[in-house]
Parts: sequence; C-alpha cells; structure tokens
Amino acid sequence: MVDGDRRDEFETAKQYQEVFISTKSDWDQGKRDLDTCLNLGFLSWYLSVESGNPFITQGLNENDYEMIESTLKEVSEEGIRKFSRDTKFLLIFGYMITLFPHHFGDYEHWESVGKNMLSKAYELEPSDPIIEMIFLADNMRSEGYEDACLRAKECIQDRFNSKRLMDKYFQDVFDR
Repeated sequence: MVDGDRRDEFETAKQYQEVFISTKSDWDQGKRDLDTCLNLGFLSWYLSVESGNPFITQGLNENDYEMIESTLKEVSEEGIRKFSRDTKFLLIFGYMITLFPHHFGDYEHWESVGKNMLSKAYELEPSDPIIEMIFLADNMRSEGYEDACLRAKECIQDRFNSKRLMDKYFQDVFDR
C-alpha cells in the first residue's frame, strides 16, 4: 500500500498507472470511503476517456484498460449505493457520467443516471454555486447561469484545493 504523499508524488510526475494501481489496491483491501471512491472513480474515468492520449496513458495496455473500465463500473455502482445522498459524490460522478455516459455502459441508461445525480445534488444543495452552475449548464438553462458561474468561481479553489489530479481537473474545468 502506498501512502498519500507517495501517491501525490506519482500524480505530480503524471505516473497515473502507479496511482491507479495503488488506489485500486486500497479499494480491493476494503478502503471504500468517499475519498477513495471519488479518487479511484475519477482516475478510472480520466484514464478511460484519455485512452488515446499517449502523454497521459503511456505504458497502459489492453489488459490495463479492461481493468480500468471494470473498476470504473464497479466503483460507480458501489458509490451510487453508498453515497447517493452525498452532494460531492453526486456532483463529481454526475458530471463525469453526463459527459461520457458510454464509458459506464449503456449510453441512454447512464446519461439518465448522470442527469438524475446532478438533479439530486441540486435538490439537496440548491444554494451551492458549483452544483447550481453544473445543474443549470446540464439542463441548458440560461436564466441564472452567469450569476451561478460568478459565484462558483469564488469557491472553486477552496472546494478543489488539493494537488491531486481530480482537484486540478475540476479547478481547470470549472474556473473558466
């Protein structure tokens, strides 16, 4: 098992295969808390989505991708069972699923699941500016979207404040 500091070093060095293996090992050994679920789910999604990008997926082979994709499905399904009322889980997984539903399975089914997750997050936390921004964007609602973006911009760095790949990704994507 690799500790968090070592895992952060791997991420900083863009050694995502090592990060994946380490986090997957934690998951397989029973560490199935929200943080592990989010990080392993995000990393699996990211590597799956970026499968054609040699700068990110260097060293991965077909067997690795099969394990990554099955891990993404396993983590998603368990996360939905365990964290279906956690707004951070709903936001991150809802966002990932609505962007690329086919990486989770049947496109139409998972697109619906992702949209429902974003709706649920908004229902639970309608005043959260990041959730509101993503919910309004996903539902193609322009009314209030600009205000939500401005409010979200103020809290993105606080919400996604680690050096981990997931937080850096969401800092980049949401802070526009």
